[in-house]
Amino acid sequence: MQILIVTRRAEALSAFADALAGGVGAELSFTDSWANTLALARDLPPAFAVLDEGLEGGGPLELAQRLIRVNAMINLAVVSALPEAEFHEAAEGLGILSSVPPQPTQADGEALAAVFRRFLPA
Repeated sequence: MQILIVTRRAEALSAFADALAGGVGAELSFTDSWANTLALARDLPPAFAVLDEGLEGGGPLELAQRLIRVNAMINLAVVSALPEAEFHEAAEGLGILSSVPPQPTQADGEALAAVFRRFLPA
């Protein structure tokens, strides 16, 4: 199983990403472009994807909208600085499982892994 992390700051997210991958027993792959993300979703879809802020092409919610048109079966988490209520309002209808804080830590990776595990086959 694979988790795709779409970010321009892979090194800064390494503790978060390692905890996430270890928590669900997944392999990580990284990309920093919308085009690669959409191609992977179509051709080699990951089970999960984490969409970061600061990407060329637009914000993570806009990428989520495009991504679900390509492959609605990918489970998504989105990095967002929005307060939880505002995030849920902005993300309504996108099927996003969780938001992730802008500076995610190892503990955030472990917490997201717990969310993702609920969607793994038994």
